[in-house]
Amino acid sequence: MFLILSKTLPVFMYPFGLSLLLLAIASALRRRARWTRALCFSAFLLLLLFSFGEASQLLLGSLEHQYAPVPIAAVPAAQAIVVLGGDDSSGPAVPGEGPELGKGSGRLLYAARLFRAGKAPLVLFAGGAFPFLTVPTPISEAQASAQLLKEWGVSEQAILLEDQSRNTRENAVNSFPILQRRGVSRILLVTSAFHMPRASAVFRKAGFQVIPAPVDFQTIGDRSLFSRFVPDVDSLSDSQVALKEWLGLFVYRLRGWV
Repeated sequence: MFLILSKTLPVFMYPFGLSLLLLAIASALRRRARWTRALCFSAFLLLLLFSFGEASQLLLGSLEHQYAPVPIAAVPAAQAIVVLGGDDSSGPAVPGEGPELGKGSGRLLYAARLFRAGKAPLVLFAGGAFPFLTVPTPISEAQASAQLLKEWGVSEQAILLEDQSRNTRENAVNSFPILQRRGVSRILLVTSAFHMPRASAVFRKAGFQVIPAPVDFQTIGDRSLFSRFVPDVDSLSDSQVALKEWLGLFVYRLRGWV
């Protein structure tokens, strides 16, 4: 029940969902003009504020700047590379073809590069499916990720899969016994930069020695004045990603998971 609630209830705490909720309440109270105007204006203000590139960059940066990007040559060696799932790849759109890349596929590619650089002898992909929220595919994300890793030079014998977890905590808890059986405690943890604060804390709590290896930085480099102060949908999406992550950190701390 916690997992379902954790995936659904927060939707109405983020700018887009909260704005829809405020508009729905305004519609129900349309005979009360003052309340209607106040609610509609609040919804508009929420969407406007979090749609600015400057706002989304500040929110994402508050997470991403906790860990700096490190050149592969400077990354310390470890016993295993653990790469967290998150729409990294999917089954082939054309039958007979290989898996396609998802929006988080930079994690997999970075893990493959670390392996090829000799940073660890094993690569574990951690991530399952949530039937309530995911659409069935011909092959699972874990299977597709394993196939991509092999295409990118990771030997089949070096690939491990943890395909039962449904959130970041389960990523860590389920990965621990798999790697413990192989005598692994020191890991390179690969995930998106905004996700690294929560992920690294959870894996340390599970008993790992964690070397963060963040990827997919979105707040590096200069942005044009136009993109910083003209609202757009991408910035709204980035703001929601950051707010979701901060909320996740808050909940995990309350439950003693980090």
